[in-house]
Formats: sequence, structure tokens, C-alpha cells
Amino acid sequence: MKMSKRRPLRRPSRLTLPIVGTALLGLSARPAHAVPSFAAQTGQPCQACHIGAEGPQLTPYGRNFKIKGYTLTGGEGVAADVHLALWVQTEFSSIQKDIPPAGITPDFGKNNNLFVNAVSLFYAGRITNNVGAFLQLTWDNVGKALAQDNSDIRVIGAGKALGYDVDYGVSFNNAPGWSDPYNSNYLWGYPYISNGIAPAPNASPILGGAVQDNSLGIVGYAWVDQHIYVDFGGYESQPPGYLKIFGEDDGPGSSTGIEPWASFTYAWFWGNSNAHVGAHFFYGRFNPTTNLRSTDGKFGHDSYADAMISNGYQYIGDDQIQIFTIDGFLDLEAQQLKGSSSLLNPDQSSSKPANRLDEFREWATYYYQDTYGAVIGYDKIWGNRNQLLYNTGADDTTGSIKGSPNSTSWNFEVNWVPFGKEESLWRPFVNLRLGLQYTLYTQFNGSGHNYDGFGRNASDNNTTLLYAWTVF
Repeated sequence: MKMSKRRPLRRPSRLTLPIVGTALLGLSARPAHAVPSFAAQTGQPCQACHIGAEGPQLTPYGRNFKIKGYTLTGGEGVAADVHLALWVQTEFSSIQKDIPPAGITPDFGKNNNLFVNAVSLFYAGRITNNVGAFLQLTWDNVGKALAQDNSDIRVIGAGKALGYDVDYGVSFNNAPGWSDPYNSNYLWGYPYISNGIAPAPNASPILGGAVQDNSLGIVGYAWVDQHIYVDFGGYESQPPGYLKIFGEDDGPGSSTGIEPWASFTYAWFWGNSNAHVGAHFFYGRFNPTTNLRSTDGKFGHDSYADAMISNGYQYIGDDQIQIFTIDGFLDLEAQQLKGSSSLLNPDQSSSKPANRLDEFREWATYYYQDTYGAVIGYDKIWGNRNQLLYNTGADDTTGSIKGSPNSTSWNFEVNWVPFGKEESLWRPFVNLRLGLQYTLYTQFNGSGHNYDGFGRNASDNNTTLLYAWTVF
């Protein structure tokens, strides 16, 4: 979808959720990581659940913890029952070429910015034996907005079927893909931290951001014999008043009904290794927006059908001294933008109704002693040309003179996680990751050279990011 600077209002969702905590569910903007309250509750160090002792990649134990609704215990003392945590993300960003005046983020310079990107408050942990939650409230210091971030409330159970152990549950969450315990998707995919002010490609499949900005859903799931994982549910737009309170009224117009989500994943284990492969499906039908308001189908609707394949492999050596992982996904999206392409729509934003937008992302990580890490990632976005959708005609790094969404990038990172282990100082109350990340673009918004028609090249958006994540 074209990333518009307009912030369209939405009608209230027609899906009513009479559950405790509905008002706590909202946007998913930044990946969630290991929080000290989980470590204190379970009595386990962060490395028990997370690759690299902070996440968001999950070990087999971490997947078990998520599927069981964050209810596992084992910790002792008062801290085991205090489920609050605080997270601060600080960054220094340097872009190869200065951002032009039209594209500069308010309150930031054209380049070389040192800033606090976000501050989050978490409630994360067990509520009862069968209910747990992960709730994140974030101050976005770039957008100057309060955001209800990654959020999930689970009701769980366990039993047997045909002689197999079965864990099952219901997840009330705010983004398709939240329920996936393998974290090989947009919501949990690499890069785990992104620059809040650097130029980014102007297109992404709807699962890559738009529905995470305005969704509210219920997903039922089952985990059979720790090998087969299935889930199925539906989402709808959140109420516009709630979105405005939390500054998250970007994205498509309101949904016209329930947006179905389903997935199937198979995992297997051998020696120190485990692997999985999954298939995921999503369909959404939305009203386009015009004059900052939902058209309520006056000019037709826009629909998005996504079929995604995910994969993952982990080698976790003895005592977690050597760890190697590969994760990724392929998302194929078919778009029918009848409402946005209608000649009757005064804010027509698509040149044609039939559109394709696909993405392939793969990343590999290596950790030594869950402390010293390296990551390499590859990301490719491609689709058909659409001048109205992708060519903004603006000298602000976002336009595509070819009207193309095609972008290709490589990402390289080294990081250091001094805490989060069994013997760590101040365990379990502090965790930290320091990282140096470099993003290299070979294609940006349709071309390697002069992609916007104002002389900006893909390599001009190459970005060096120095970051610190601190969690208390």
C-alpha cells in the first residue's frame, strides 16, 4: 500500500468483543522482546526463552511459554508476582545522503540524529492458571504519540486427543500473525529494530504494517504433540475513537466485515536442531478513504488476499555456547482495489483495480554464548507498476518515477547482550542489547538510480544505525 501522510478516520468496528481488556488492545508497531517480568515469573534467565538472550526469536522453551499463555511459573519472591517492565530504545542514525527538506521528520535534522526512539511500559505475565497477557503501551518519540503496541491476552487449556498431548487456547490480539509461536513473520521478523526517521520503501503487503495499525481479533489455536500447530480466527478494524487516542489512525479504511486468518505449521526435532515450515492465509476487505473519512463502500471496496509460507531452522549447541538460526517468509498478495481505482472516487489513489505486491524476507543469526551476535538479512519487495499508487511526485524520498514498488535491501548487524544469562549481574531485573546495524539498498521504489525523478539513488538511503535497548 502507498504510505500516505493522511490519517483517515474509521467507523467503529462491527465486531464486538465483550472481554476484559478489549480497551487494552491496539497497534503493533515495534517488535517485542524479552522482559524481566517473564524471567522473574518463571525463574529462568532470558536466554531460556530467547535466542540471543533478548529476542524476539524464541527457543523451543519460549514457544511453549507463549502457547501456554505466559502462565508458566517457577520464580520465587515478590518479583515473581510483579508483571511490570520498562523498555527504552535509543538510536543514532546516519544516512548516506541527507534527507531533502520535504522529507525531514519534524523536530529532527536532515542527518546524523541521536534520539530516544521509544519508551514502553509492559504488563507481561500470568493472571490466573489459565489466563495470561502481554500488553505494551509505547510513547513514540518520533511520531510524538502514545501507542498501544504489541498486545495479547490468552485463555488456555490442555488435554489429549487420539492419544496425543494437545495444548489449546484463544488469543485476543491486535495483529494477524501475533498468534504464531515461531515468530517467522512480519510482526517478529528481522530487522528487529528499525530506524524511525530513515527513508523506507513506499510499499509493503498489508500484513507488513497496515492491518497491524488498526486491527482487533480473536484467534483459536491448538498445538498437537509439539509438532503440529494450527490456528484460525478473524479481525476487524478498531474503533476510530480508540485509534485517535493512541495516535494510530493510519492505514486502510475500515474493514467491511470479519477478516479471516488461518495458519498451519509443522515442526520437527533432531539432536541439537529443530526446524519448522508453515503456511498462513489472510483476507481483508476494506473501504477506501476519501477526504480523511471512510467511504463506507460508496465507490466500491478494496480487498487483499495473502498467502504466506514461512520457514525456520535452529541449531542450539550444548550449554547454548554456539547458536545458529535461519528464518524467513514469502508473502504473495493479490489486491483488488476497486474502490481506490474508481473514477467516481475524488481521491482516486490506484491506476487500476488488479494489483500484485509480494515480499520475500530471509535472515540468519549467529550467537556465541548468547552474548556476541551477528545477523545478515535480505528483503525483496516486488509488484506491478501503478503510477497513482506509488508515484507521489514529491521530492521527499518517497516517490517512484516508474510507479513501481520494487525494492531490494541487505541488512548487516553485530550486537552485544551482556545480561540475560544464568550468571548475569542484576538478574532478572535488567537486560540490554547494544547493536550496530547497516542497511544497504540495491533497489528502492523501482530503481537503483534516480528512483524519485529528483536525482536520488537507492544507495543514498543506505543507513548506519547504532542502538541501545534497555529493559528493566
